[in-house]
Amino acid sequence: MISSNQTKQLLDVIEKNEDPSAFADALGLLEKLITNIINNPNEDKFKHIKMTVKTLATRLFNIRQMAELLQSLGFIQQDQEFYLPDQEYGTLLENFNTIKWQHILAQGRVEGPQQYQKAQEIVRQQQEVQRQYEKEQREKEKIQQQIKYDRQERSLVKEKDSKANDLQFGAKVKTCETLENVGEVERGEGLNTFASQYNDKENNQSAKRCKKLLLK
Repeated sequence: MISSNQTKQLLDVIEKNEDPSAFADALGLLEKLITNIINNPNEDKFKHIKMTVKTLATRLFNIRQMAELLQSLGFIQQDQEFYLPDQEYGTLLENFNTIKWQHILAQGRVEGPQQYQKAQEIVRQQQEVQRQYEKEQREKEKIQQQIKYDRQERSLVKEKDSKANDLQFGAKVKTCETLENVGEVERGEGLNTFASQYNDKENNQSAKRCKKLLLK
């Protein structure tokens, strides 16, 4: 994926080598084409930029490094057109603001010093909003990761406690085999514990048979 910084560097190079008005016009047209793709992500027709279309040929591809710029945005060239694959949609989104801001500045330069100054302020404000948004997204991701981590920790603690309880309960359980090897007092207590483990009639009968066996 080409970063927005790399795209910005390429735009600066292109701008130096092109007529200011033609450059601003081309970026304005490119911004509209990209906006159509973003607003209609499931419409394949918007993902094709054809060099044979007269408007595109005279207003977009008259810029000498336009092919290189489109490729930096994720487009691939297929004969006389450029196409955006689905897997490159993220690249386009990553670089969209760079195109938009460069267009605002380029148009401001064409219109004069005062308009360029206004354009700079607009871009500065939009960039600040973008930085704030990205900061909030990073904070949300951190919180979500922490919540996920805390849940995993609680789950592990609960699992450990459950295993510990199982071991503790198992140590207290008395069976006929263990009761055969203890003294009379402990055996009597064990019989009561053993019998209390059974709630239904059938299991109570099992406890009685065990008691009868041990009292022989």
